Amino acid sequence: MNRIIQAIVKHANSLELYFLFGFFLSSFFTPFAISFGRYFNIIDQPKDKEGREKIHKVPVPRSGGLAIYLSLLVVFLFIHNFSKPMLGLMLGASIIFFGMSLDDKFDLTVVQKFLIQFISAGTVILFGVKFDFVTNPFTHKIIYLGLWGIILTFVWIVGIANALNFIDGLDGLASGVAAISSVTLSFVAIYKGDFALALLLLAISGALIAFLIYNFHPARVFLGDSGAELLGFLLGTISVIGAYKTATFLTMAVPILTLGIPITEVFTSILRRARQEMSPFHYDTDHIHYRLLKKGWSQRKIALFYYLLTITLSTIGLYIAFVGVK
Repeated sequence: MNRIIQAIVKHANSLELYFLFGFFLSSFFTPFAISFGRYFNIIDQPKDKEGREKIHKVPVPRSGGLAIYLSLLVVFLFIHNFSKPMLGLMLGASIIFFGMSLDDKFDLTVVQKFLIQFISAGTVILFGVKFDFVTNPFTHKIIYLGLWGIILTFVWIVGIANALNFIDGLDGLASGVAAISSVTLSFVAIYKGDFALALLLLAISGALIAFLIYNFHPARVFLGDSGAELLGFLLGTISVIGAYKTATFLTMAVPILTLGIPITEVFTSILRRARQEMSPFHYDTDHIHYRLLKKGWSQRKIALFYYLLTITLSTIGLYIAFVGVK
């Protein structure tokens, strides 16, 4: 613990600068993204094409992902860390953002969306971002994964991208959880000495907090699939590269726990739909946050509850990592 405190104190100015950099970039780009969505009619209507009522009662632009992507791009160029994994991260992020922007506008099929996700994940894998091995926390024996490492990386990145999208059903939910997760993952990046990754994560969290000014209930802009899946892709990929690439099972407790809510949503949704003999991709309103809403919870109360739960899980993950990783 002393190690990370010393590192934070030593690099406090840079860490604070990049957080504020992300915040001010997003403060500038979010109003632009709202205008962009209105101009190009990238709007989330209160009723879908099947006539089903949605939670929001007025049309809302779903172009917020543009603000996150532009902020990320500027920060990446400013950091100028053009290592192979970081280049792969940005290229993959660009693919999933632009691909899912088409979904926000034209409503792509499930197959088309999965194709975009797999191309994005495949891109970062081609740039060397994958699970090569893990170490047994009890025996410290190295277990090489080989082809299974590539498969696991595909499943993890695509899974987390979809997981963030699953919880993007209420105002401020996905963006707030992603902001907390970004800060949490930055602590482990600092602990491992990967400051470029830590700066990027803090800039993302700053951008998301500024975005929340417009996205918290009542939202004036939604992330859209382009924003939610971009965030999931970033968090999923970042948890593989750099600080986490050579992690033990204990270190991986951090991304697993900090992303515990969206991961839980994925598994419960798959099990629920399988039990009802439905496709795992079938739309429903039985997600945990929707159930809380039906019980009378307000959107703000649900969002704050998810934030508190994410902070709690993140703290547990950091404790496990810092105590278990020597």
